Amino acid sequence: MANSLHKNQELLLTIKRIGINGEGIGYYKKMAVFVEGALPGEDVVCTITEVHDQYSKAKMLRVKGKPSPHRVEPKCKYFGKCGGCDLQHVSYEYQLEMKKQIVVESFEKYYHKDLNPKLFKETIGMENPWFYRNKAKLPVRYDGEKIVTGLYEENSNRLVYVEDCIIEKKEIRAAVKKICDYLTRFQVIAYNPKTQEGVLRHIIVRHTNLLNKLQVTLVLYKEDTRTINIAKELTKIDNVVSVYYSINDDLDSLENFGRKVVHIAGEKVVQEQIGELKFDLLPTSFFQLNLEQTEKLYNQVKNVGKFKGYEKVIDGYCGVGTIGLWVAGEVLEVRGIDNNVEAIKNANENAVTNKIENAKFYNGNLLPHFHNFAKVGWTPDVLIVDPPRTGMDIKLINYLQEHPVAKVLYISCNPSTLAKNCNHLSSKYHILSIQPLDMFPQTCHVECVVCLKRSQN
Repeated sequence: MANSLHKNQELLLTIKRIGINGEGIGYYKKMAVFVEGALPGEDVVCTITEVHDQYSKAKMLRVKGKPSPHRVEPKCKYFGKCGGCDLQHVSYEYQLEMKKQIVVESFEKYYHKDLNPKLFKETIGMENPWFYRNKAKLPVRYDGEKIVTGLYEENSNRLVYVEDCIIEKKEIRAAVKKICDYLTRFQVIAYNPKTQEGVLRHIIVRHTNLLNKLQVTLVLYKEDTRTINIAKELTKIDNVVSVYYSINDDLDSLENFGRKVVHIAGEKVVQEQIGELKFDLLPTSFFQLNLEQTEKLYNQVKNVGKFKGYEKVIDGYCGVGTIGLWVAGEVLEVRGIDNNVEAIKNANENAVTNKIENAKFYNGNLLPHFHNFAKVGWTPDVLIVDPPRTGMDIKLINYLQEHPVAKVLYISCNPSTLAKNCNHLSSKYHILSIQPLDMFPQTCHVECVVCLKRSQN
């Protein structure tokens, strides 16, 4: 059926359900229309922004009649302008319901076998769903008077200047203000994307709860001795103990860090603690952004793993080894694998720091190491994976179809690829539980832990 809608068309829709990105979905002549900011049960007036063969997107203009009982007044003055949050207009209790529903609908769409609804658990939330992000990557501009930071408007390269953020740790925002004042005073030149002139592109700040320390990285467009020398003095700012710079001249790059990340002042690493474990972190180290929820997430891995003590475990896409080290005390042996050289070095150092002797971490892709382990007769009982948003490598999924790993614990930040990967595995594995967890309150993102057990057939 052809899509009869056209761009800028205004229409009245009844919102029927939630989409996987948190938008409301209504129907016009059986054609799905995704309306940002609309909630189920609402009648909304909207204007069409995009028209595709099978669906359209729309911007909500207003709610007609009674708004959803779950709609609340957003706390942040930047909400709807910057792209940092997309659910502040929704009560937190309903955010948790929405996130469970996003996971359910992903499996309904991409998983082709029947699933008992009881497999889907209630979303694990936060008591206080604000001021939780322990790392900020902030683009920089000069506003005519001073250096400022901001966030990009959603689906845009337009920067919204942000002075306060109520999902970042308060210590980060306080430090960013002081850093911007300092760099302004010494006339550091912010990069201008229109003229392609200037030096400073991003400020990256990581905060650790342990000892209340801050690690700062300045991302520069080019090597600039003057800016680097000024940056060395950032340790004069309260709690800033580690300073780096990185050169990134690729204007199309989605990554903030360039190929080179250079330590210039203070400590080389900052240390953070999860439970009893301590982790040394470089600026480039992947580390979960919400410490409180991370501990809950890792405890879920233990809970659904039901380890007996004899298990040989592979920690796939292991990063700095957080998950593998978390479960190491309950299993026989952990072998972590990641293709990031620096992360693996970090992971092995973290094992030594925490006096964990039954965990070792290997650099490279997962499948070659599976083959190497098999050659010496080492077969894992459990595979834990926490892959990027694109999901597991299809070659690894195919390998698991033919080689027995009794249990797979799959941690995912993308319900769609999670459901697709679980579907690929469904000929050999059945699902025991699906546990959503809210790692990023006020956003549509949802983390999930799925326990898959190898079928006997």
